[in-house]
Amino acid sequence: MFKRAYFLVFLFCLALSRPLMGQYPVVGRLGNWVPDTVTLRGSLQGLALHGRNAVLLRHGGQCLVLDMHKRKMVVTYPLAGNTSHCNNASFGPVRYEKDDPLPLLYVSGCYGDKACYVTRLMCDSSLLVQRIFYDSDCFPIAQDWCVDAEGRYLYAYGGKRGGMMYLKKFALPELSVAEVHLTDNNVLQTIPITCVNVAQGSKIKNGYAYLPDGDSPGNYWLHIVDLTTGREVRTIDLNPIGLEPEGVDLLGRWIYVSFNTPNPKDNTIYRFRRKRKGNAQIPPP
Repeated sequence: MFKRAYFLVFLFCLALSRPLMGQYPVVGRLGNWVPDTVTLRGSLQGLALHGRNAVLLRHGGQCLVLDMHKRKMVVTYPLAGNTSHCNNASFGPVRYEKDDPLPLLYVSGCYGDKACYVTRLMCDSSLLVQRIFYDSDCFPIAQDWCVDAEGRYLYAYGGKRGGMMYLKKFALPELSVAEVHLTDNNVLQTIPITCVNVAQGSKIKNGYAYLPDGDSPGNYWLHIVDLTTGREVRTIDLNPIGLEPEGVDLLGRWIYVSFNTPNPKDNTIYRFRRKRKGNAQIPPP
């Protein structure tokens, strides 16, 4: 009888441990992928995925391209004309040249002039193609940018820490102009975000926004918001990981989130399952 009771308790404890083990698989630790000869400068910030490649950006403009299949770094170089915070990164819908290895990358300066740096990533260097500004006092301290590549929209994202956040939707600017200034007259839609306390990165796809949140233990979350209704449809608790979430992107059935750590070599990427409904990949209600 007692043996059975102990066995049931063991099964119960094992069940409690399963969510962390099964739902939070580690994609990779940066120290295992990057050679010791490479110096990682600044804190980990934006994340963008394309095919087998992961692009990780660091405060100050260091760019690392990783091969997630071979689990190793491909190349690292500074972003041209960009020494910003690089808080968020997202790939746009087109390549600058048809034989470029990756589409154009939209990088959030976040602070200062809060520019969006549209950047061409090449095999061993980068080129600044365009800078985009939102001429408004809506986001006085910090502001991110995020591309809806499928819809060809650009979103400005920001707000008050601990208060209301907003996503502001624009048509994606043409690349023919080197410096673009958007105003409130260009805003197509404003979406209030009530669930985020401390904004981190952002990703928009198929009508949903994926928004990491938090910079202190006990307050780490990933919010998924329906952009049609503005309603949060799913929350993923990141607190069991115990690290500050930064960048976010989607690939196949997975949501990928990068996490900053005091030791740059311990920077880690985790992934979380998405739900499927028919042929569309959407978060569960």
